Amino acid sequence: VIPEYIQPQIFEEKTEPYDIKLETDFNFLMFGLITGDSPEKDRKNTFYGIKWLCETFKDDPSVGVIIKTSLGRMTYIDRDKTSLMLNRLLKEVRTGPYPRFYLSHGYMTAEEVSSFYRSKKINALVSFTRGEGYGLPLLEAAASGMPVMATGWSGHMDFLSKIRFSSFEYDLVDVDKTKIDNLAFVEGAKWAQAREKDVKRKLKKIRKSYDTPKQWAESGRDILRSTLSQEEVFKIYEEHLSDILS
Repeated sequence: VIPEYIQPQIFEEKTEPYDIKLETDFNFLMFGLITGDSPEKDRKNTFYGIKWLCETFKDDPSVGVIIKTSLGRMTYIDRDKTSLMLNRLLKEVRTGPYPRFYLSHGYMTAEEVSSFYRSKKINALVSFTRGEGYGLPLLEAAASGMPVMATGWSGHMDFLSKIRFSSFEYDLVDVDKTKIDNLAFVEGAKWAQAREKDVKRKLKKIRKSYDTPKQWAESGRDILRSTLSQEEVFKIYEEHLSDILS
């Protein structure tokens, strides 16, 4: 399996960090489409992730959560629907006044994404995903030197296993029956459900002690950039395909 390479824009040293206006000091980033209309069907596990963040930081006014998401389209209508859905969810799962949530919606160029990951206001990318084909946002964040927290199973482990990161413990459970389409999901398929207790413990830990995860991220950035740059991945293509193409 030849891996996906890191977008060249991530390497552009001249890119300025995105100047995000936030009212909170410590901010988590959640990245990805909402892939189901109920907690059990959502492959990204966004619903439970928001619930756990609300319960963990219910009394902490300094914590924020940026959700870069949509319902599948980059339109004003989609933004309004996404905002309404998230507001409904927050009303259901909040157990206190905090953390503060921010919605980021819409198309971003590769340059803007690179700038976004470099923001000094974003402290960690957190993913409660049940399964990934590869997980490009996780790769790009890690290659930008941002601490990553993610379920310790599935496609993103192809590259995260090369570095140190905050890995959530999990249980393999049956994919919700309504997701079975005999294409991406077949009868008997399983995905990973992050363990709530471990997730909350590690969320509290990174908030309390950030220096070590940041050091891991800076070290991991160099490892990923040296092995998964466009140039290095093209060498793998050359190794496997040169005889066939010539």
